[in-house]
Amino acid sequence: MTVRQGTGGSGALSTVKELATSYAQQFSQMNDTLGAATLIESGDIQTGWLNLNSASEPIDTNAIPGDYNGVYVMARRSSAEGANLNGPVPLFFSGIFGHYMTDSSASAVAVLDDRVTGFQTGAPGAANLLPFTVSQTAYYSELAGGGDSYAWDDTTQTVSNGADGIREIRLYPYPLSGSTFSQGDGNFGVLNIGTGNQGVSVERNQIIDGVPPSDFQIEIGTSDPTFYDDAGNPITYDITGSPGLEVTLESSIEHLQGQVVGFFLHNGVTLSGANATYTITDLRFGRVMDIRLTGNPNQRGFFIQPVTYAGAGVKIDPDAPSTGGMVGLLILAR
Repeated sequence: MTVRQGTGGSGALSTVKELATSYAQQFSQMNDTLGAATLIESGDIQTGWLNLNSASEPIDTNAIPGDYNGVYVMARRSSAEGANLNGPVPLFFSGIFGHYMTDSSASAVAVLDDRVTGFQTGAPGAANLLPFTVSQTAYYSELAGGGDSYAWDDTTQTVSNGADGIREIRLYPYPLSGSTFSQGDGNFGVLNIGTGNQGVSVERNQIIDGVPPSDFQIEIGTSDPTFYDDAGNPITYDITGSPGLEVTLESSIEHLQGQVVGFFLHNGVTLSGANATYTITDLRFGRVMDIRLTGNPNQRGFFIQPVTYAGAGVKIDPDAPSTGGMVGLLILAR
């Protein structure tokens, strides 16, 4: 599952709340109660923020938009006015005591648990992780103030030119041309994972199919990148970069247009060129929008649209810090 990041269009909070309500009603009607579809009133569906560290605190329906993480749903059968879509529950044995009907209800809260420790590579249905990294400072800067030159259509599953209220991240080449991010001069953010200075053919395979678990095992000693230990302490990895702006990678990336992929964040680079080493700190996800590696240097780039990823492979732990809703796992909290 992925959710688009943004403040307009399909990323607007009002649209997300409408979708939560419509989906809850849609799925409830797929489950019969006493031979009839279960109907849920809009007033019995609430969206907001749930404190995952509390067992009893109610969902906060007035949270700031960026904190929304849960959906509360109540299904009920009742004779009360305004809550009688399904009617009361007919009783059988208690009829001998004169009780023929009763009210009944059940509720649950689904939450995006974004206390992420790492990622299981190779998990069935998981997004591919690509060997790209961008400065975490640059990432958050572009998340807030990057360009909006591409649009994703959920209905047609296509990318087009034009704004849709969701800013893009220029993932490659790094450092960003014309920006203040100048670390690692002569190196552009393609990581050597598992094979040293791997060359274009290996890079192409890792882009098309994702970095395989075996390459992660060779590079970092585990097939599953982990960024926080059991106590919530950060774990980082030092991985070298591949120098040169590889125009030959363009066709490989073009085949990924529209797909959601994972990539890495770093908080520092030592040395430069073929000797550059990135300190990898975390993982994020985005939808591939466009790739341009020729022409004006200021307009070149591998552009992705950030998404909240809650699909296969995500590993969570209560002691890990929040990803700010960027990565998580959907759970039934109550």
